[in-house]
Amino acid sequence: MKKLSLFIIVITIILAASELQAQEKLVNKNIRTISVTGVAEKEILPDIIYFTISLKEYQLKTGSKFEISELENQLINAVEKAGVDKKNLTVENVYGYNYSWNKKNENKDFMARKQFQLKLSDTKKLNLILSKIDPKSIEYVRVSQYTHSRLQDLNQELQVEAVKNAKAKAEALLKPLDEKVGKVIELNENQQNFQPIYYKSYQNNRMMSTSAEETASMESDLDFKEIKLKAEVHIVFSIQ
Repeated sequence: MKKLSLFIIVITIILAASELQAQEKLVNKNIRTISVTGVAEKEILPDIIYFTISLKEYQLKTGSKFEISELENQLINAVEKAGVDKKNLTVENVYGYNYSWNKKNENKDFMARKQFQLKLSDTKKLNLILSKIDPKSIEYVRVSQYTHSRLQDLNQELQVEAVKNAKAKAEALLKPLDEKVGKVIELNENQQNFQPIYYKSYQNNRMMSTSAEETASMESDLDFKEIKLKAEVHIVFSIQ
């Protein structure tokens, strides 16, 4: 008997919920709405750039070999003298190569490479750091990552601007019709990622000297474009 009573109660609740949903759908059909898209954009310069610096051992014709440990110390000292925290320099990868693999004296011909990641907020310091390193040891320098310290906050600010833009657009469209914007019925955000920057790598053949003229040339080779941020929202307003 108790089970039957419980069953009846459950059925009653389900029927009541179904009727309520049907009434809501009927009401929604009678609501007049306007659908608009709001967009906000902003361009900013990156203030956090990660560079990959690859150093390699090399050997002179006299037989003298410049070890990777010596080259690494040069890089560390150059970073510190540039006023950059040593914590911003980390090891990314270590590997080696052997040009005379078919010879018996393989160990003598083995050349090690080491890649470092350097975090900078001022790209001009990169030129100062590279000028203090043996140019023949620099295999390449490239941008590995970039971002902005306030990226999340800036995206949120753009989202707010996009919402305001959508509301202003809805009001402008309804004004000639003597109608007013009502409450928000639906709001959807379209996630937008910032566009990549363009850069040129510092190749080893451009690093054969550290003259003031070439240092200036290296600086002009690094051409950062602004990060393009974009927020887009789709909003459905009721019409009063």
